Amino acid sequence: MFSQHQTLVSRRRRFVLLITVLFVAYAPSAYSYRDWTDVPLPYVPTVDSLSAHVLDHETGDVLFSHNADEVIAPASMTKLVTMHIVLEEVRAGRLALDDLIGIPPSAYSQNAPPRSSLMFLGPRQQATVHDLLLGLAVTSGNDAAVAAALLIEPSVELFIERMNREMDELGLENTRFVEPSGYSPFNRTTAREFAAFARYYIERHPEATREFHNVRTFSYPRQENLIAGNREHAIFQMNTNRLLWLMPEADGLKTGTITSSGFNLAATAARDGRRVIAVVMGVRAQRNANELRALIARELLEYGLSGFIRVEPEAPELPPVRVAGGAEIHVNPSIDGWSNGAGLLVPTAYASDVSVHVEVIDSVRAPVPGGAVLGHVVITSGETELHRFAVLPEHDVADGPWWRRLWDAISIRIAAIFSGEKVPPRASDLVV
Repeated sequence: MFSQHQTLVSRRRRFVLLITVLFVAYAPSAYSYRDWTDVPLPYVPTVDSLSAHVLDHETGDVLFSHNADEVIAPASMTKLVTMHIVLEEVRAGRLALDDLIGIPPSAYSQNAPPRSSLMFLGPRQQATVHDLLLGLAVTSGNDAAVAAALLIEPSVELFIERMNREMDELGLENTRFVEPSGYSPFNRTTAREFAAFARYYIERHPEATREFHNVRTFSYPRQENLIAGNREHAIFQMNTNRLLWLMPEADGLKTGTITSSGFNLAATAARDGRRVIAVVMGVRAQRNANELRALIARELLEYGLSGFIRVEPEAPELPPVRVAGGAEIHVNPSIDGWSNGAGLLVPTAYASDVSVHVEVIDSVRAPVPGGAVLGHVVITSGETELHRFAVLPEHDVADGPWWRRLWDAISIRIAAIFSGEKVPPRASDLVV
């Protein structure tokens, strides 16, 4: 626990309040996201990858970014989008995880492209929806991606349309798919957009990390998957995400590798109530590229978890703002995007010297629209600005009766002549 000072500045008032800022493990954030890459920090990782992007899951804050808008084939990270659509069907009640499905011939492993990663689907088999999702998450089965697509839509082509429609709805303009497994070099995304999708995916399906992505091994086909006299033996496979063995807090998400893109990884880890997402793309190495991408992801996740901390400043009390010529004499200001009890993410290096400064005008001329910016609340550490919030009126204030407008106008002019006070600004000029 530490204390900080807050300064309230207006033309007529200057006073100091004492505010206590508490460290909190986690509280849902009401703050708009912040890009921290423009703030000087004592340590910032360097990465041996074509592209990388790191987000705080709760706030959406950008913690690290390197060449994040480079368009790259996602490879098998594509399967995360395929899983999302299947899980949406489960969420809507149109599918259940224990539903048994037959395997269409186009999803047989022998029909997959050369050098495919496989779940080993085949004839005379049946699998649950849960099996297919594990086949996508753990073994990265291209055959499982085809089976999942045909489970949802009559054709793979219609499923691809749905994938791209979903990306459009999320505003991910540089993310497009031509097939559901990630095998094609013509699928495309960026580290920035895929990190945003991964954040959305975890928000929509918080159980998925535990149920699918943090599962280290998978055997298929098991006895219950065999029908019509099939006597195949189960094939034991380990999760393709090496990070799960390198970082105890890591619990996802998805690897991807094809020649054109190199080694990719969408990764996530949680510690002390915070979760961080890192997307690493385009790792290339003569040897052990799989290990290298996991090590890069681990460094970025550790940086995100230890390099930033959540603090809880108490929202300052703001005095009413006088409304000249208004239907109401005063309007109460409010801090846009701030609520007490909400966490505020700051770099750990700045967390011990956090101050809250408030600058607000003391009067404004009517009418007052709700979007008029009456001032700002600024969170600083030393000379470094960490966060800035607009101060807005709690509600609109209309013009007052003619006699009040006239009286206030005369009073303002007299004060300007004899006291040198400035004329209050028109509220309409303060709308951003």
